[in-house]
Amino acid sequence: MTAVRVARPGLLTSVQDTGRWGYEHWGVMVGGAQDEWALAWANRLVGNCDDQAAVEMTAIGPELEVLEEGPLALAGAELSAVVDGHAWPSGTARFMEAGARIRFGTRRSGFRAYLAFPGGIDVPAVLGSRSTDWASEIGGLGGRPLAAGDCLRSTTHAATQTSTRWPTMRAGHVLRVMPGVRRDRFPASSYAQLLTREFTVSADSNGIGLRLTGEPIASPRGDWPSEGMAIGSIECPPSGHLLLLMKGRGSLGGYPPLAHVIRADWPVMAQLAPGDWVVFESVDAEEAQTALAEAWQFPAGEPTSKRLAMPYAGWMMDRDRYGRRLPGAGDSVWRGQCVARIASTGQVFDVVASGAGVLERVGPLGQWLGKGETMMTMKGALTNDGGFELRHG
Repeated sequence: MTAVRVARPGLLTSVQDTGRWGYEHWGVMVGGAQDEWALAWANRLVGNCDDQAAVEMTAIGPELEVLEEGPLALAGAELSAVVDGHAWPSGTARFMEAGARIRFGTRRSGFRAYLAFPGGIDVPAVLGSRSTDWASEIGGLGGRPLAAGDCLRSTTHAATQTSTRWPTMRAGHVLRVMPGVRRDRFPASSYAQLLTREFTVSADSNGIGLRLTGEPIASPRGDWPSEGMAIGSIECPPSGHLLLLMKGRGSLGGYPPLAHVIRADWPVMAQLAPGDWVVFESVDAEEAQTALAEAWQFPAGEPTSKRLAMPYAGWMMDRDRYGRRLPGAGDSVWRGQCVARIASTGQVFDVVASGAGVLERVGPLGQWLGKGETMMTMKGALTNDGGFELRHG
């Protein structure tokens, strides 16, 4: 039976499963893991059902001491985990010896990571869930974040596990939305403004919601009564600065929603960190349903490697069109992310990942490569036959 003791708790570390659904008419928030997709992957890596309780870590992970040996799985954000000084990449399961120390360092990508135990974490269920709700002080360990000295144990002794690394984070900067149920209260220009501007996640954000800074959106006039508010709603207060509601939001809200982030992109929303940029893209109901079905089609078997050859002789650039650092070897990438730029014959091309994966090798940035030389390889569970797409920059 795997067991660990918390030596240092990290920034905001708690026990979470998929949340308390069905009690919002009592004022009980859904809560639970912000990134259900990464939680599901962590559980699958140790042979659990997708909804078992695991440890959710936010930005700065804890330091843990293994009390009883057994497997653990890590998924989601890359928080530079090490076990007794040896790197432990996200998207893998590992057998832990008693006495081992698990530490986390610099956040490399994403914002939330998950640590799964065989059979889930052994804590009492409250209203059908083991998730920690610190506002109501229920679930997890006493309804609070983990503290130094806390001990966590698995519910079973045996578990299957895989040593293969999988991409387990659906990060990105584009959130797909549908028009809000109260869009009629807004000026006609508001929705177009939402879709044509770039926003930044404010440091004044939490698990209840993300505050977005940027050019204000034209807000509705007048006072409106509070009403039920869905996860993913984009509220627009009189200031015009948007509020994006997360899983920790209350069941009611007072600002009308301009749009709603589709369910398929909740995991993307959960991995946004303060300072990240975000843009919105409009879809219809059919596209939203298709995206949700595709998002939860977990692949079977081993992830395959895709090689990208230099299509033209030219330079590999080290920054994207916005001046941001491009991902390097060992980084997780997501579908639609720019992973390389090529300058060749007076033209610039963006290389975009056509599926989620982990970069294994990246060619020499800032150097000349001949046509046909290897730019990079990516191991991914969700790549199509091409793995990469080439677009004019």
